Amino acid sequence: MPRIIDKVSLDRLLDKELKITLLCPYCRSTRITLAPEHSTETHESIDCPKCGAHIMLDSLSVVVIKDGSAARS
Repeated sequence: MPRIIDKVSLDRLLDKELKITLLCPYCRSTRITLAPEHSTETHESIDCPKCGAHIMLDSLSVVVIKDGSAARS
C-alpha cells in the first residue's frame, strides 16, 4: 500500500490547540510557549521575560506520514 503524506500548514493548525515550546532563540535561557495566534499574520508575540526579545511564528508545517493500509482502518 502507498504511503499517505500530508503537509499540514499553520493555517490548518489554528483550531487544533497546537503549542510549541522552545528556549528563547536569543538568550537560550527562558522556555517560551508559542501557539498559532502568536504569528506574523496576527502580530501577536511572546516577550522573553529575561532578554525582552519579541518572539512569534513566521511559518510552520507539520508533515504526517501514514501507511495506506492504516489509513483505511
